[in-house]
Amino acid sequence: MRSAGRGGLWIAGALVVACSASSAPLRDLGAGAGVRIGAAVQPALLAADPDQLATFVREFDSLTAENAMKWGPLSSAPGVYDFSEADELVDLAEANGMRVRGHTLVWEVQLPAYVANAPDAETLRGHVEDHIATVMGHYKGRVEQWDVVNEPLFSVGPGLDPNVFFRLLGPDYIADAFHLAHAADPDAILFLNEVLLEDQGARFDAFFDLVQSLLAQDVPVHGVGLQTHIVAGDFDPDAFEANLRALAGLGVQIEITELDVSLRPLFGPRRTLEEQAEIYGRVASACAAVPLCTGITTWGVDDGHTWLDRNEPFAPNAPHDPLLFDRGYAPKPAYDAFAASLPEPSTAVLLAAGLTGLAARRRASVTGRA
Repeated sequence: MRSAGRGGLWIAGALVVACSASSAPLRDLGAGAGVRIGAAVQPALLAADPDQLATFVREFDSLTAENAMKWGPLSSAPGVYDFSEADELVDLAEANGMRVRGHTLVWEVQLPAYVANAPDAETLRGHVEDHIATVMGHYKGRVEQWDVVNEPLFSVGPGLDPNVFFRLLGPDYIADAFHLAHAADPDAILFLNEVLLEDQGARFDAFFDLVQSLLAQDVPVHGVGLQTHIVAGDFDPDAFEANLRALAGLGVQIEITELDVSLRPLFGPRRTLEEQAEIYGRVASACAAVPLCTGITTWGVDDGHTWLDRNEPFAPNAPHDPLLFDRGYAPKPAYDAFAASLPEPSTAVLLAAGLTGLAARRRASVTGRA
């Protein structure tokens, strides 16, 4: 275990919470609205930047490991696992009253070579079985939600992605992964997570049909995650809320799992902070209006540490600035709009009661557990 991690992180987090400002942070506003407010984080960045750590534990009550729980970072060889960085984050969450979203068990990206280059179906199936049992067994009872399968659809279309799992195991790899996950931790809430579901059309229809088909087969899909990576100027809030309501009609829990709003479109002028704020507000209000939408996670804490800039090293002077806090951890207009769009606690009590009952009935009907 690294000396800067585990105890160092969670002790610092606990002290920050004790000394936080008296104004209501997002985590308190979300609690009143029945919506968990989270962020994806990396242990090395939190340990190196006390301001990011302070902002994170003050404002958020849900933690997603940005990379530390993905297959490649966890396991370099068959049967070899290093949980140290992921453990730091789970410890931090527990010390600061946060839930943990596990991200992700089965995804084509960040795979170790022994999985990406599996020679046949039997070998790959064994790796999947061992990985899910090992990781979920390690965190049993400590990770509330898991993104069991991430991005099953092809990146730019409605069909299933022809990844290594699909090629060797066929489309049933999705259902098999959920059954394995449920066996490993029957109390975990299991999610299917996907990108580019903000608009209506063939892609959303394909995702909806996939979820509906899995439920019809009694596959333990308890929730769906909409990543919600948005570019300002290209967002239809009415279509987005309609999609949330359509998925809620299936009786599954819904989470917005990777929210960010880039100010830099592929073409055209840079968008404004006011446009960004309006989108953040509309996303928050849409989730709060749908009883089964139980959480919103931003993919990062501040503009200075976004994956969007890290993935584009040749454009350092054209940052995306996609998050709620600027590079100095000051709240942006998006923060104010987001906070203002969460409903009053009196309304949220009824919403929370409704979603709890519906989600429980869905899990019971799918898994046979009361």
